[in-house]
Amino acid sequence: MRAVCRRCGWPGFAIAILVLTACRTDVRPAIPTVEVNREILQGNFGGRHPEVASFRGIPFAAPPVGDLRWREPQPHLPRAGVQSARDFAAACYQDSYNTNWYRKVGAAFGVVEPAFFADPPVSEDCLYLNVWTPRLSAGARLPVMVWIYGGANISGWTYEPDYVGESLAARGEVVVVSIAYRVGIFGFFGHPELHGSKAPANFGLLDQIAALRWVRDNIGPFGGDPGNVTIFGESAGAANVGYLVTSPLAQGLFKRAISQSGGYQMQDDLDLGDAERAGLALAKAFPGEPDLASLRQHSSADIFRAARGALPDHEFGPVVDGISVVMTPAAFYRRNGIPYDLLIGSNEDEWYMYVDAEPASLSATLDKLPPAVRDVFAARAAREPDLRRGHDKATTLANMVCPAYLMAASAAVREHRAWVYRFTRVRPGPGGERLLAYHGAEIPYVFDTHDRWLSTDATDAWLTDAMVAYWSNFARTGNPNGAELTPWPAYSPRDAQVLELGSNIRPVTAPDVALCDRVANSLYPGWSR
Repeated sequence: MRAVCRRCGWPGFAIAILVLTACRTDVRPAIPTVEVNREILQGNFGGRHPEVASFRGIPFAAPPVGDLRWREPQPHLPRAGVQSARDFAAACYQDSYNTNWYRKVGAAFGVVEPAFFADPPVSEDCLYLNVWTPRLSAGARLPVMVWIYGGANISGWTYEPDYVGESLAARGEVVVVSIAYRVGIFGFFGHPELHGSKAPANFGLLDQIAALRWVRDNIGPFGGDPGNVTIFGESAGAANVGYLVTSPLAQGLFKRAISQSGGYQMQDDLDLGDAERAGLALAKAFPGEPDLASLRQHSSADIFRAARGALPDHEFGPVVDGISVVMTPAAFYRRNGIPYDLLIGSNEDEWYMYVDAEPASLSATLDKLPPAVRDVFAARAAREPDLRRGHDKATTLANMVCPAYLMAASAAVREHRAWVYRFTRVRPGPGGERLLAYHGAEIPYVFDTHDRWLSTDATDAWLTDAMVAYWSNFARTGNPNGAELTPWPAYSPRDAQVLELGSNIRPVTAPDVALCDRVANSLYPGWSR
């Protein structure tokens, strides 16, 4: 392994480390060391895969605190001397939303003590990323996979148990990067005083773009190819991927995109006015309705607490601001296509863990849909063996399955290829019976991060092997297929096939594709021309 910098003015021991690393390629250094962005970083070697070097808590932007709160991310100022990159940074300011998801899943698999899942430390000073590389050499030019976490854009962090990139990096021969972004009121905010500014909203999305710029400029010394970057994410992370493929500010920063259980951003229809109204509601929660400068002086805890009271049902996420987002996602896909290779899909039972078997609950869900499609989804729900499965089916179709088909077709319009999957694996035992193929179930197969408390058998190991190969092959060439893998047909609206990923791996006719075509114009704002 080799670092490549010869920069003068460093301490003598740092130069010695670098020279030793550069000259003795047959001996692994005790500490992986790299020079990027005018800093020397020291990381760790992996425990499970000792050949993988990890660098944690790397700053990619200045801390967005004080006067930098609710501004576009500013450049990180290089630090003098050797910097430790052995520990993860704090998560962006949030509550226990994502930790409670782990607790809910864990309980189904027999983890009865909620304290088993601990919240991470949180801070507004959170714009850091992590890198896992199997070949710490500037000449390796490996494909790069940049992970964007989920959590409804109100929660999530870069080192959740499912997201540790060591095994994916080793087995896929890729460089894995996980990036942080501001969430909730700190990441998705607007205010009339920001109107007309360079960044009037979408700060969380701008953080992701800033991290991608950092990857473009700095991933080479880690062994990554800055010209072969794939973004991937799940749930809100996948929805953000769905925005990034439309953003003019993200053009040229990545080559391919993977969306896992996203697509629901196609129902978004919010603009800058919606974000500004949320900002005014936040101000009204404080005595005297402070202006923006005064709001920036309040503590993180005060802002978070006030937002909870003033915006209890607000859905945080990107809005059309005319700068980072120029039109609704559905309108962009329909008018412009998706100018990237795309791997996209959803899980068979995404919403099952969130819904019940009460008729009133299903009616409330259907009432939120446009009137023109309610009967279509009601009829589809009625075909399921029980009401809870029907509720899940209708919600999963509207939010994830139909968008996947439409987005895949939009990539084909731009002469790119799309590959659609349907994850159906139900884990063995009572936990699997309770949750089925639940929202987020596919992530440990992609990263090979199956927790000890998850019931796992030989089928899960086999499926993990296949999914690591499919995902890393796609990142490498834009085609997930490879030797000894079941052939995965590219998606075509004329012969719509998807790859089932479950106890069997096989191409199947895309389920419910005709229904999705029928509802698209009414359900997704901007899809109808």
